[in-house]
Amino acid sequence: MPAGPRVLTWEQIQDPAVNATIEETQMYLVSHGYGSVRDDFITVSAPLPELTLSDIASFAPGVGSQHMEPSGWIVTGLPTNFYSDSTNSTVTGTLLGYAVAVRFTAAAWRWDYGDGSSTTSSTPGASWAALGLQEFDATATSHVFATPGAFTITLSVGFSAEYQFAGQPWKAIAGTLWADAPPLTAVSGDADTVLVARDCLANPGGPGC
Repeated sequence: MPAGPRVLTWEQIQDPAVNATIEETQMYLVSHGYGSVRDDFITVSAPLPELTLSDIASFAPGVGSQHMEPSGWIVTGLPTNFYSDSTNSTVTGTLLGYAVAVRFTAAAWRWDYGDGSSTTSSTPGASWAALGLQEFDATATSHVFATPGAFTITLSVGFSAEYQFAGQPWKAIAGTLWADAPPLTAVSGDADTVLVARDCLANPGGPGC
């Protein structure tokens, strides 16, 4: 036979230490004093934990990769375009004994260009083609390297996070979770522009034309 209902007193229900051990939304018989137990049932809900960024450290957001144009090389003194393919994502799992979903939304992109300068953008950027621009046009996420050399470019993506226990509404987690994309390494050098008539006729808007 299945186990009978757990018997609690009203005093136990009011005690947070006892309440925290009660299974969420279960039915209980309640003792009303004098050793008697009524035959009615009540629902007692244990408080669910409030999550912080440190609690969701094992849930990985969709950082993706960073990209650069031109790919793998830099022309000193001209804009190099950087952009990210990070994505919003929802990750499910178990946390503190509860089934939970964590939703990550990319909100900020912080580039360190390796030449002593950095920037934080509210946009992930996009390729020149996607933006309808020509090569070496400036973009919201481009950078001009002033000197030749080898540079390592790093990107950290800032995510806002929300969580949802089964059957519960979504709740926001305070703060921003930063996650690193794989770095890029590129060499910056001077470039001489050689105009070729046929190329410029085919693409009058190309660089150097």
